[in-house]
Amino acid sequence: MGNPRPTESGRGLFALFDWMSGRLPWRLDSRPYPVIVLEPAGDPDAPGRHLDELKRFAAETGLPAISPELPGGGAEAAAIALVDAVSQPLTWTHTRSPFGRLRFPRSDLVRTIQAAAAEPGPDGSAAPPPYRRSPVAAVDRWNEHARLFRWQNGPLRAPGWWTTVGGSLVAMIAVLAGGIAEQTPSLILLTAAACLAAVLLVIAGISTRRIWLPVLSAFGFGGRYRWFARTSFFAVLGDGEDGGDDLGFEGRLHRVCERLTKPDAARFLLQIKTFALLEDLRDQHRRSAPDLRGFKRPSPPVVFLAGARRHNGGLAVLSAISDIRARRSEFHPLIVIASVDAATRDELGGPAPGGDPRERYERWRSSLGTAQGPSESVPLPYLLRIPVTGDPAAERPDEFTVRRRPRWTWLWSWRSLAAAVLALALVLVYAQTSLRSTYCSVGFPVDWNGDTRIQTNGDGSRECVGVSTHGVRFERGRDSIGLDGERRRPSPRNTGSRLTLADLQRRVEDENQAVLDSRKPYVTIVYAGIFTASPGQSDLTVSSIRELAGAHLAQMRNNRSGQPGEVGNPLKVRLLPANTGQNMLFSAETADRILDIAHRDPTLVGVAGFGRNTDHSRAAIERLIAAGLPVVNTVNSSDRLPALPHYYGLASTDFDEAAATRAAVRAELRGRPISRLMLVHRAPGPSRDAYSREIADDVARALAPRTVDRVVYTDTDDIADKVKRNCESAAAPFVYFAGRSEDLPGLMNGLVQGGCTRRHLVLMAGDDVTKTRFGTGPHEVPIPANTVVYHTAFVHLPFLIAGDADQTNGFFLLARNLLGIGGPRVRPDEPLLVDGQMALTYDAVVALGQAAQNAFAGLGLTAAGSAPVAGSRSVTSGAVLLELRHLYVRNAATGDIDFRGDRHEVNGPGDRGLTMIKVTLRDGTPVAAPICGRLNGGVPAPGLKPCPR
Repeated sequence: MGNPRPTESGRGLFALFDWMSGRLPWRLDSRPYPVIVLEPAGDPDAPGRHLDELKRFAAETGLPAISPELPGGGAEAAAIALVDAVSQPLTWTHTRSPFGRLRFPRSDLVRTIQAAAAEPGPDGSAAPPPYRRSPVAAVDRWNEHARLFRWQNGPLRAPGWWTTVGGSLVAMIAVLAGGIAEQTPSLILLTAAACLAAVLLVIAGISTRRIWLPVLSAFGFGGRYRWFARTSFFAVLGDGEDGGDDLGFEGRLHRVCERLTKPDAARFLLQIKTFALLEDLRDQHRRSAPDLRGFKRPSPPVVFLAGARRHNGGLAVLSAISDIRARRSEFHPLIVIASVDAATRDELGGPAPGGDPRERYERWRSSLGTAQGPSESVPLPYLLRIPVTGDPAAERPDEFTVRRRPRWTWLWSWRSLAAAVLALALVLVYAQTSLRSTYCSVGFPVDWNGDTRIQTNGDGSRECVGVSTHGVRFERGRDSIGLDGERRRPSPRNTGSRLTLADLQRRVEDENQAVLDSRKPYVTIVYAGIFTASPGQSDLTVSSIRELAGAHLAQMRNNRSGQPGEVGNPLKVRLLPANTGQNMLFSAETADRILDIAHRDPTLVGVAGFGRNTDHSRAAIERLIAAGLPVVNTVNSSDRLPALPHYYGLASTDFDEAAATRAAVRAELRGRPISRLMLVHRAPGPSRDAYSREIADDVARALAPRTVDRVVYTDTDDIADKVKRNCESAAAPFVYFAGRSEDLPGLMNGLVQGGCTRRHLVLMAGDDVTKTRFGTGPHEVPIPANTVVYHTAFVHLPFLIAGDADQTNGFFLLARNLLGIGGPRVRPDEPLLVDGQMALTYDAVVALGQAAQNAFAGLGLTAAGSAPVAGSRSVTSGAVLLELRHLYVRNAATGDIDFRGDRHEVNGPGDRGLTMIKVTLRDGTPVAAPICGRLNGGVPAPGLKPCPR
């Protein structure tokens, strides 16, 4: 064929190089890369000029290309040094890399093996192979310096002081474990011990090469170690008796070190270094890598070798690359272009035939299938020899494409990842901020509990309002308000007056979880109260906390058996606390949450609570009733609510209280009419209080005084001043306080400062006063001199415990055994029980639970042989409504629960518990005495007549 013409040769060479250095194929094994050898066709300087022009072309097209200096010092030693230079990341530092710097971990591993086997030469550098160090010593030396991470300078070793510190740490852990073992569940202790053992094992593993290396190489972690242990290249090092390829990492390391002591060690070392270099480059262009580096490096790297000869190692490197590629039959993304002189050309077998370089490439490619066959004996099959001549500068293509990283790959990069993480962090911060300003319980990243919401009061304070599900706490701080009104840290050890709201919520949630885990039929009952208030007004929540304690006792009565007071009904009760906020201001929001739960959970059959009479609570009750949910109220004395269908109250109405007050006044005046009455009540104000004005109007009608001085106040801040001014202008012998218990200290202060207590004063009040204790101790209200107090009470504790009832009634037994309240005997002035609110809520939940149980039994679900229908799917709020009409429960906490006579009329049925109590000072100590009364269900009070109606 002859050599091609110069112009065709130049253009063909540049066209071939442009095509080969273009975008990598989708599969790296679909394009073989030859070792291109530029040899002179006539002009001896032509290969050098063409190589220089190709370098410039590579630089202009943005290819990662290097042109290392060819060292001297012998063919194999120079070749090893040349491969080491090419496989150093620093060599590629100044190249135009589209994606980071190339790394060569396999080559680094081979170098560490060489360093372990070699002995230092006269100049301090490693002596050339073969090495005299024994394979066993070389392996031990390598193990001593083995690294787990690239950034390590040496193996991980514990410092000398580690033993002392470790022993001290173990001793401290032992002391702490001994202190907390009795308070910590065994499962948590076992988990902590297992985690500690795992940490110690990991530390021991990463500090011991003989532990972490077999694990990495066996399970596919650590690229260079896995490659060394698994590649078939080293399989032939075995002697056939030990399995060859089954040597493992340690066995292969020993075989390699042993081979480096043989006479052909230099050639073997060159082969494995070349193989490691090519494998590193193939791995650096792998598209399936997590960082997608194969997509980010669109073109293969290029190595230019100028003047490759035998003595400078260039020819040995070309031969090694050809041998490795022929032996492995693998395609590596590396273009090697070398220029040779005429002597080296003749050493390769004489001048190569001419032809277009691209055609020569295609013929070479098609011949690989036979040229690599052992029987062909084709020398250097991966060499593509191209004769060149002429001036290459004039023969370059006019147009070419600059190699650039695909733009879409920037989406998968550290910068994009950082931007995405930053954007995600900003989105999460915004989402978390928005969620935390809306919901009480927010998880990570965007999980929230929608049954409770954050609401803002008029003073700017925030409260958690709604229904507590999945253990959501209403309080936002670490401390919690207790049954005694003091704030303290919640603890499972708290009992009696030290019990906090958080403790009760935890107990309720634990029982709810036990109900769900039992997979027995159950119904859900919601208790709604006031569990949060503005800062400094947490005393307002104490009554509801006590009511929640009563609701929990009723839950335990229904669900458990085996202890005194427990009945163990087949239909279990799941109790959900609900917070309506200070003054029940957010009752509408709470009603929304209750109805939302009712829509998705058919087990919800009724609501107890809403014991504060406000416009907000009344509207919420009306909504719940309209939705078909029964409401059993505790201490709400509204005259209007009893007229609602599906509403049942356990407290007497304001109308009943006014009638009882009239009887007390008649006894005080012996039938004479009242000349002047100061009537103190709240304005509705922002809280929309309905109780105060309603009971004030009822009292005004019942007492019919000649003159009524109405003192209307807003809240605790202005009551004292307004009462004081009224006393100064016209002191009245009778004062009726129709306000809230939290306003009572201000009332007393105004009466004293205004002079109303200089003469005999009769102070009358409604049931809300029972939330306050008279006296001079903490959280007590002193009674001024010359003052007699009359007030109504829904529950009078001495009546409830008469006849040793505290030893027989289930409520008192449960309170003593489960909560530590009222032991060993209940006193008539038991602080946590005297206001009766715990007992009333106990009865309210008992009423709903018993109505559900009656419906459950009425459906025949407890009869032998009945169909296994879950009660939660059978007992609905409608069935409970039907049962409440006929409900009668004897010997409840506050008397009998009897709804049979309820006609749903204004002012109520008139048979709810009510006692008129007279409080006088005896030797400076308040003494209370009932003057008339009855228990719930119309049960007569011991030794007293019922208060007239």
